[in-house]
Amino acid sequence: MGVLTRLSDLSRAAAHEALSKLEDPVMMLNHYLRTMKEEIDEVQRTLNKQSGAERSLKMQIDAYNRLAAQCDKNAAEALADGREAEARQAVEAKLHYLDKSLECSEWYEAAKQRSEELSQQLEETKAAYAAMQEKRTELIARAQKAEAQVKPSAPRFLYSFEGGAATRGFERIEERIMQSEALAELSRRPAAQR
Repeated sequence: MGVLTRLSDLSRAAAHEALSKLEDPVMMLNHYLRTMKEEIDEVQRTLNKQSGAERSLKMQIDAYNRLAAQCDKNAAEALADGREAEARQAVEAKLHYLDKSLECSEWYEAAKQRSEELSQQLEETKAAYAAMQEKRTELIARAQKAEAQVKPSAPRFLYSFEGGAATRGFERIEERIMQSEALAELSRRPAAQR
């Protein structure tokens, strides 16, 4: 049983070491930035589609209003010529087009509101991306400084990676860098002071 336990421990240690290498802070920060950039691109594509739908609805509203005006003109001409049945049909068509115009106007307002929401979301995402880029630069500098101060023989702490949003990942990497800095500080102190 002792051999199996040792093999199990060795396997776990190797897996943890591999995860630790995969969890390189610079690589992870770059990954989180790429993920955030993909989110920005997706919001931009959605906003473009929404703007297209908004323009299409506006064109439909204008078309229905033109048709309603034409029907109104036809009704007035038919009434002036004494064609009451034709005038009644033109008035009904006008009312139909006005109803359609009103319906499209409601959809247009909803589309316009959604476009504003998407624009705000895009700006917030871009601001978060810019902040993450600044934070990345700072964290990379701190990580490099901490690694330079740590002795090669100092033990490494292994932590498991938990997937999540880019912001949480940045926070986790920052914690790891702070731990490396603390380890570097400890390795500089003489053994008697510890």
